[in-house]
Amino acid sequence: MCTPFKKGFTLEKMVREDENSMKKDQRKKELQQGHRIEAAQTALKETGLKATEPRLAILIALSENHGPFTADEVHKLINKRVCDQATVYRTLTRLVEVGLLRRCEFGDGIARFETAESGHHHHHVVCNQCKRVEVIDDEEIEEIDRFARKRGFSDVSHILEFFGTCPQCR
Repeated sequence: MCTPFKKGFTLEKMVREDENSMKKDQRKKELQQGHRIEAAQTALKETGLKATEPRLAILIALSENHGPFTADEVHKLINKRVCDQATVYRTLTRLVEVGLLRRCEFGDGIARFETAESGHHHHHVVCNQCKRVEVIDDEEIEEIDRFARKRGFSDVSHILEFFGTCPQCR
């Protein structure tokens, strides 16, 4: 059963409302993007690095997308016209050295990179077949860290990765 349109409804009015809504969403996205640019510039400045276009593009791309990503995937994430593949590799290495990115190794010989957010730690599950990586955020695993600290251990760290076969590869 169809419901009647509200009084005063016109197609033009509906289109105008949709356009206004899309413009608001675009402005919101631009503001968020501007915030990310500002945050990336600040992070680079704090580490003593210049805010070059490749560095900014890589930091923003990795902060907008959940990683980890290979260097090839990072190159695809950023506009390829920003820099070449060699610059991506050098930039990723430098950003790891200054602590803005974290390098992840999953035993397949391929380095992957993700943002090194302070105070945020997570784990990964890796498909043995296709090498797809998913992030695991689990508070219970972090309890082990807290347990070690309660026992007087300092500088506690750990590496915990899970491997299995994803649903698509089964």
